[in-house]
Amino acid sequence: MKNVEIGPIRPPSESNSLLVRVTRGCHWNKCYFCGLYKSIQFSMRPIEETIEDIAKQAQLYKGRTFTSCFLQDGDALVLKTDYLLRILDALNRYFPSLQYITTYARADSITRKTLPELQALRQAGLNHLYCGMETGSDQILKLINKGFQADTVVQSGCMAKEAGMILSEFILLGIGGRELSEENAAVTAEALNIIRPDYIRVHATGIKPESKLGEFVRNGSFTLQSEEEIVEEQRLFLQRLQPMDSFYVNEHIINLLLEVRGNLQTDKAQMLSVIERFLQLPPDEKLLFAVGRRLNIFLLLDDLKKPALRQQVADNMQRILKQNPNTDFTVLCNYIRQSQI
Repeated sequence: MKNVEIGPIRPPSESNSLLVRVTRGCHWNKCYFCGLYKSIQFSMRPIEETIEDIAKQAQLYKGRTFTSCFLQDGDALVLKTDYLLRILDALNRYFPSLQYITTYARADSITRKTLPELQALRQAGLNHLYCGMETGSDQILKLINKGFQADTVVQSGCMAKEAGMILSEFILLGIGGRELSEENAAVTAEALNIIRPDYIRVHATGIKPESKLGEFVRNGSFTLQSEEEIVEEQRLFLQRLQPMDSFYVNEHIINLLLEVRGNLQTDKAQMLSVIERFLQLPPDEKLLFAVGRRLNIFLLLDDLKKPALRQQVADNMQRILKQNPNTDFTVLCNYIRQSQI
């Protein structure tokens, strides 16, 4: 956008939101699975510059009504509360139609705020936090160099809820590898049963070859899970979650079973039935669907019933195997997943 600085990412659910960049990059930037901000040196944008961008966008979008605004980049909560309050004031002046102002927020950034500070931000309009807890396992948090422990995850989530904010927690299935799959599912569910967030946003992990986790895969200390094993992990995770008024969603194209979504209070059984339906398929059908999803030919499980789509996937698999008869589809599917994030 001309003369307005926009960051590289926002949550899938913020696709129609006004984007306002308040920081550049991620102040932690040391997670072993993430390469998004590695080339960006973290900095706080001068507040005058940020407010000027807000004013410019008000002119650029004159006549358009925004109901949501997302503050970029990796974690606006790292900024001082007074700084954020000035930005929120500008947003409310220039975009009075806003109903939601949202941002990514690390767990340790939330816990560095006092509850009155969070409440003041909520009162000023910052009412939805997207938190990348990834897992509730201390062992896995250490493995991926997240920079905090599970008690911080739980404390931060509970603080956000007490402040009256909408809370989305991002979960990474497969982030512990085959070695810690059960641990990831069970302990993460335990943490969420305490936090009781408004949204549980589930993402399958895609290990980037250039990341530190990619190095762990190559040296054999981290074993990639197949698509089926990640779904089995999701089944255990979902089984362990208590009924709560929280929306569970596989919202990103990186996820295999996009139809697994619903309110945990009312739709848990239906979501588990979709998972069971996939897991009860014959092995060749499970592989066909996984490859078809990764090639963006299949979207939902019911697409397996469509002959033209099935043939398209089968033809592609034949071409892959012709080029390399020893193709490891676990590695191939991981490669495609990581390219989508």
